[in-house]
Amino acid sequence: MRVLLLLFFLALLSNRSYSQKQYAIDSLRHIINTSSNDSIVIEAYLGFYDLYKNSDLDSVKYYLKEGLSHTLKKEDLKNHAYLTTFIAWCDNQQGNYKEAHAILDESLELVQGKPSYLSSELRLLNWKSIVLQSQREIDSAHTILTKIARLSDDFPIEQVRANLILGNIELRKLFFQRALHYYHQVDSVCQANQLDNSACTSAVANSGLVLMEIGQLDEALRYLERAKQRFHYTNDKVGALSITDDIARIHLKMGNLDLAEEILVKRNALLKEKKSKRLEVQGLKVLNKVYRKKSNFEKAESTLERGLALSTEIKDTISVAELSIDYGKFHTEIGNYNRAKSITDEILELLDTSQQIERLDKYYQLEYRADVYEILVSIALGNENYKRAFKLNGEMQEIKDQLTASKDARNIKEVEEQYQNEKKQQEIELLTSQSQLAAQKSKNERNLLVGGLLVLGLAFGTLFFLFRNKQKTNKRLRELEAAKSKFFANISHEFRTPLTLITGPVSHLLSQKDLSADNKTDLGLIQRNANRLLKYVNQILDLSKIEAGSRKLRVSEGDITLFLNHLIEPFQYQAVQKGIKFHANINLKNEAWFDRDIVEKITTNLLSNALKYNRDDGDIAFVAQQKDGEMIIKVTNANHNLTEKELPFLFERFYQNNTIHQGFGIGLSLVQELTSLSHGTVRAFKPNLQTIAFEVILPNERNAFSKNEIVEEVDELPIFDNRNDEDVLQRITTDAELEESASPVLLVVDDNAEIRLFIKTLLKKEYQILEAENGEEGMQIALKSVPDLIISDVMMPVRDGISMSNALKNDERTSHVPIVLLTAKSGEENELTGLKTGADAYIVKPFKEDKLRVVIEKLIATRTAMQEKFGKQSMGTLKGPSLTKVDTKLMERIQQILDVELTNPEFNASYFSEQVGLSRMHLHRKLKALTGFSTSEFIRSQRLKLAATLLKEGHTNIAEIGYAVGFNQPAYFSTAFKQHFGCAPSQYIEIQV
Repeated sequence: MRVLLLLFFLALLSNRSYSQKQYAIDSLRHIINTSSNDSIVIEAYLGFYDLYKNSDLDSVKYYLKEGLSHTLKKEDLKNHAYLTTFIAWCDNQQGNYKEAHAILDESLELVQGKPSYLSSELRLLNWKSIVLQSQREIDSAHTILTKIARLSDDFPIEQVRANLILGNIELRKLFFQRALHYYHQVDSVCQANQLDNSACTSAVANSGLVLMEIGQLDEALRYLERAKQRFHYTNDKVGALSITDDIARIHLKMGNLDLAEEILVKRNALLKEKKSKRLEVQGLKVLNKVYRKKSNFEKAESTLERGLALSTEIKDTISVAELSIDYGKFHTEIGNYNRAKSITDEILELLDTSQQIERLDKYYQLEYRADVYEILVSIALGNENYKRAFKLNGEMQEIKDQLTASKDARNIKEVEEQYQNEKKQQEIELLTSQSQLAAQKSKNERNLLVGGLLVLGLAFGTLFFLFRNKQKTNKRLRELEAAKSKFFANISHEFRTPLTLITGPVSHLLSQKDLSADNKTDLGLIQRNANRLLKYVNQILDLSKIEAGSRKLRVSEGDITLFLNHLIEPFQYQAVQKGIKFHANINLKNEAWFDRDIVEKITTNLLSNALKYNRDDGDIAFVAQQKDGEMIIKVTNANHNLTEKELPFLFERFYQNNTIHQGFGIGLSLVQELTSLSHGTVRAFKPNLQTIAFEVILPNERNAFSKNEIVEEVDELPIFDNRNDEDVLQRITTDAELEESASPVLLVVDDNAEIRLFIKTLLKKEYQILEAENGEEGMQIALKSVPDLIISDVMMPVRDGISMSNALKNDERTSHVPIVLLTAKSGEENELTGLKTGADAYIVKPFKEDKLRVVIEKLIATRTAMQEKFGKQSMGTLKGPSLTKVDTKLMERIQQILDVELTNPEFNASYFSEQVGLSRMHLHRKLKALTGFSTSEFIRSQRLKLAATLLKEGHTNIAEIGYAVGFNQPAYFSTAFKQHFGCAPSQYIEIQV
């Protein structure tokens, strides 16, 4: 295969006049027509499969059928069967089941009954079963798989695959004992042959699930823990997490509630980070049952609500039904019968309309309806409607009788089929004994053939020995090259520590106010050269990674125009500072495939060199354009020192001529290596005597890269529509609309529209984005909408970012909002100026996408942690370093209002906002940001905390306490108290005693 790839890429590079796909087609054709190695020819035909499988299945079949003709001419039946399965895959994908069966049967006729082609026969039969399963002909697939399992004793991988599929079929039909038999067969074959693939692990995990279903909990736990260890051994973290909820479910059934809760909380936290919503839902199904068993109704409700929200988002109707049933039971348990009734109506409608549920086994559909009727009976009993409860209970028993009958019928069928299978096995054993004589004869013939092959093997052994010696020599040379790269990498790493110890103290000294001008100049010189050394160290490390082969392409799709505009903005600023004209012209298609890190390093190195070696009165031009599936990046600057003869040497490390004493370092060498890694080219040329230009050509279409080089990013997060400022402001106006939206609101302030668009493109899937063109407009929008975080440029017209940050941090409506400043002005002095205004972070352009995301996530997480902390405290204790001086004064004013008005029954959100002097929306956003509560929730929580204090002090008349703290209805007071503290007021008194 490696020989094929080498020939393939040599052919691609030999002719640049065709399109990229035509290169591949011509190269594969060349290999097929010229190679005498049949294995390489077959791989070349499969190259057409790789080329077209995602776009044109008919073309795949055309070329593979041509390959079939080739194998028939060569009488190569093994590769004939091999290619046939790929054609069958194409037909199966297109729904052409009849054609798939036809071509598989043709190939089976050629290999059936021939012992030397048994592995090919098993492969073809396996694909027959796959096509039958696609047609939902499960019984026919079962028959074929049984045959494969019987014939595949000498082919353990095929045997494992067949038995695993058989077990899954039986499990789908709810025949648990038969499923367990097949899974144990897989486990035995895997252990006997020391196999450790995904099929072996799946069989162990599925055995645990079946054992849990039939009530053998200890044995089930042992199997699941074993599967989890195997997932960890293969570094399959998702696989390990996928069965953790089943382990927790077993502990729940055993009564180990604390252990089950601990397992699930850790699991779901990891899944939330990985954004694996479907797996998180499975854990939430179990976790809510644990909380209800522990009578922790507050956590149970929040768990159910998150599970339902996620299930609805990923359109998992079955999980919606199961969680809704649990939600209905939850509300009957807390006495909220009206809510439980509305939920049951929704469930019944879902059971009648959902296609997902309709495709389930009838047994599960009946089980869901039985659960719904159980809720309805509890509602009727809770409402003391005993006549309706009796009627509903009768209907529920009828459904449960159907469940019992279905289960009994299934058990009877399983026993009958087991008897028939045993009878067939006896017949098979009789026929096997008759065929053993014929098999012995074939075995003797094979022994003669093996003897002849051994003689030939001795002849080829000598040739192989000579070839092996040559390979060892080449390997030694590669090891020496790798050792050299490793040496440079290690030395570079060692340089980083002393450089850090130099730059740290120098930065500290430069920050001192009483520093003299001379000392400041000297220290600045040290700092600049230390940073320069650090830059070289990083470049050497990059080169070492490329030479060692550890730097791989990570290509993904993105907006290349926005990305390049983001990269060149700081260089435009530096050019203005030096009095240099900077011309930029980017004309690319927006969506392209590229490695962001490589494009960034190539662009920044070229622009850095252009600024560094540009003539004082010269211009710099940056041009990016699209041509024939490639992007061309060209950087031109004024330079008359270099001649045409010297241009090829510029890409040598630390090249130096007589006129450029400083030398070119290794930046251009790194550009060349990165370009080559990206399947591109780079050149230096002189458009005229006074200028020099560097041109990089990189492919930017998906088909230019291999599968291993492409990083597929599957976003499970919801995509929000773009909203203008007025839409957002109109949405947050009424009580019903004061609840927080599903995602945080970010305000992006920058006078460069393309930078705003770039940031918006990065973050729009996780956040709602507002935009402003300057600091004045940004401040007005911030005061009106009160966003969760602000990202602002520093240098802007009308009002700059520093001034805006200072004003917002001193306004009690927005003093809590985190602010991230972005700027092309680097240096500690600029950073300190921004941070002194109260900004929470300062990032220099061009910034890394991941760095900006992490900073935003950490700032919002810090705000969330503060909400959780302050939400548990009483009002008088809301103090700490997390609060600004403005927020502290506001909280003191709120406390004074609460001291007077909290026990007043007429004290509500509207009256509260009037007393504080803020609008209802601003007060709501402020309290939500600081405590996590809405205005109404905040008032209620403070009243309940006051009630708890009175109960602790010995007041026992619950109704009087409810009235005393501002509740008009004692019943509502008791319900609210229970929801907040997890127990009724009377129970709270007993706990305190």
